[in-house]
Formats: sequence, structure tokens, C-alpha cells
Amino acid sequence: MTSYFIVTSHGWSASNWLAYVLNHHQDIICTHSARNILASKKDMNSDENLRKNIKNLHQGYLLRQNRSLDRCYDEIEKNGKAKCYGSVHVYRMRDLPVLYEKYGAPKREYSVLNLIRHPVSLVWSGYGQFRELFRYDLNELYWTSGKILKTAKDFVFDLAEEYDLYIGDLENLAFIGASAVLGSLRLDFDAEEKLGELPGIYFLGHIKMEDITVSPETLSNVIQILSHQELDADDNYLRTVYSMGIVNQHKNDPNKHNAREKYLKFTDWQKKVFLYFMNLYDLVKPYQRLGYDLSFL
Repeated sequence: MTSYFIVTSHGWSASNWLAYVLNHHQDIICTHSARNILASKKDMNSDENLRKNIKNLHQGYLLRQNRSLDRCYDEIEKNGKAKCYGSVHVYRMRDLPVLYEKYGAPKREYSVLNLIRHPVSLVWSGYGQFRELFRYDLNELYWTSGKILKTAKDFVFDLAEEYDLYIGDLENLAFIGASAVLGSLRLDFDAEEKLGELPGIYFLGHIKMEDITVSPETLSNVIQILSHQELDADDNYLRTVYSMGIVNQHKNDPNKHNAREKYLKFTDWQKKVFLYFMNLYDLVKPYQRLGYDLSFL
């Protein structure tokens, strides 16, 4: 029996790594990102490759909500024969209700898990990517600046005055922008309750990046869940994928998982920005509900 899965994710949560290791399984074909590309190379979403394929990435952003799930998975199946077909970060949770409204129930049945990360670490990673991305992706610079102006214009100008900050400097704008993106995570949480009402969509919960990147048992369980208990992860496969190391790291940081230590390294103005957007989108409770420690904020 062929099975299909969707690992939704906003990104900045080791989605590149997860897609790559899932595609490495002999019975799984898995794609990654809005480009819906086969996750067969570690550097598929490196800064260099993003620069080369920036137009394709922008087209993929549009297709997320303007192409049916089945059409997307028709494309995934063209990559070859497998027992299980899936994607990671091709979609965000917020995309699925929109697709249902536009295209109705899909002909396939899809198991759905959502890949998440501690919000401090997520913003830190996004900050690293935006520092590079803003230099060549004018669309991302435009979209993100628009989010800031729409939701925090007075706040950021007051911030600039208080800290004598050049908010248009790419270094500073990258951090503010990565924090503003927390609004998209709010949209995902809001969409969660809708997923249980969509025929053909079986939402099975959340996966923590902090667990799956270090725990072979977690990955093995995820593979079983996504494949309706049809596939296993043998010891050789698990040893291989966990010896691969980091894939597509956005921010050089030897401290991979300790969000508290990352937060304490924020400057005063960065802490103020992060807290502003966390409170604006009321995100403390959803992350605490999923088991994240936010007591140090």
C-alpha cells in the first residue's frame, strides 16, 4: 500500500536535514521547500543554490496556495517508485485549510506532522539566513519589511531612538525581520484546529527539531507514523543518517539546542524586539503547551 505524508514547517527548524534523511530511506521519496525539489543533496538549499534558483523559489511560494495537494504529489511521484511519498516544508500548516477551500478534498490520504523549534532558536536561525538573503532576495526584503511596518512601525522607530539604532542596517533589520516572522507561526497555530476537519488530512501532532535531530528512536517512530506503520528504520539506516552531521546551517553557533543561552546572548534591544513580537502574537502559551521552556524570558 502506497502512503503519503506532509511534514509542515515554517522552516528554520532543520527541515532541510529531515527531508534529506527521509529521502535517504530506501522506501521513501521526499521533497523539500517551496521549490518541491527532491531532497537528494545536502546543499540543495545552500545560500549559493538559493541565489541560483531564486526565481524558482518565488514561484514555489505562489504555488503553495495555488496548486492542489494532489497535483503537487503527482510531481513528487515523478521522481521514481517508492512505498511512501512525502514532503518537508513544501507546506506550512496554514496552507492546508486554504488548499481545501480552493480545491476540495484530495483524492489521496495524507498523514501530517508539523516540525517545530524553540522560538528563540528559530529566530536566531532566521536572523542568520536573513543576513545573507536580504542582500540578493529583494522580494524577501520587501515582504519582511512590510510585515515590520504593518505590525510594529511605531515600535521600531521608538526602538531606534532609544538605542541609537540604524534599523535599516541589514544586520539590524535581519534580526527585527526574523522576530516579525513569528506572526507566521501564530497563523500556523491558528490553523491547527482546522486540520482535523479536513477530509483526507490526518493531523498527527508536532515534532520537535530538538528531539528528532538527536534521537534515532524519535526518527524511527516518525517514519512508522508517516507510513501508517508500513516502514521501519533499521540500525544501519539510523547510523548512517545520524553520522551525516549538520545540513544547511543558517547561523554558525556551537550551541545548537540551548535556547536559554542563546537568549542571554541577545543584546538588550534584541531581547526587547523578540519579546515584543512574542507578546504581539500571544505565542508563549502555545509553545509552553508543546513543552518548551520559556521561563527565562
